[in-house]
Amino acid sequence: MRAGSWRTAVTAAVLLLTSSVVGGCQVGPAPPAAAVLRTGAPPWDAPRDAVSYIDKAGFERLPLDFSGPAPYTVHIAVSVDGKPVQVPAGIGIDKLRAEQAAVHTHTTDGLVWVEAKTTSDHPTLAQFFTLWGIRYDATCLADACKSLKITLNGTPAPWDTALTPKAKITITVRH
Repeated sequence: MRAGSWRTAVTAAVLLLTSSVVGGCQVGPAPPAAAVLRTGAPPWDAPRDAVSYIDKAGFERLPLDFSGPAPYTVHIAVSVDGKPVQVPAGIGIDKLRAEQAAVHTHTTDGLVWVEAKTTSDHPTLAQFFTLWGIRYDATCLADACKSLKITLNGTPAPWDTALTPKAKITITVRH
């Protein structure tokens, strides 16, 4: 093969390869799916497209490395029909888009991190369940709507109680 033909062939191959790779790839992640609040029985995993749930819960999307001026933790325990429900890791975290909510989980032990932009932000239990993608209101958790009880550090609390530093929140409900 002559030098000129060789260069032409290599250039053509590089252009063909580049165009097929660039043309076949989407830049960035796919648009997130709509946030849908689930009503089925547990277990409930963390939503895959967390940004939709971050938006639905009314939180700002923050970078994954954001820590806030005064981060704190809350412990949340959930039981349905007397059975414990695992709080999954990854609630409020969208790793694909490198964004998180001020309220999120890293582990499966019920420890919830609150890393708000200001110390005057007061996220609520209702916002947490929206991040988790679970229907939650004054009478129901998912499809369980009998005897919804909330306690904050052992004392009865409103269904939409604020997540306060070092709080221990228990949610119990029956079908």
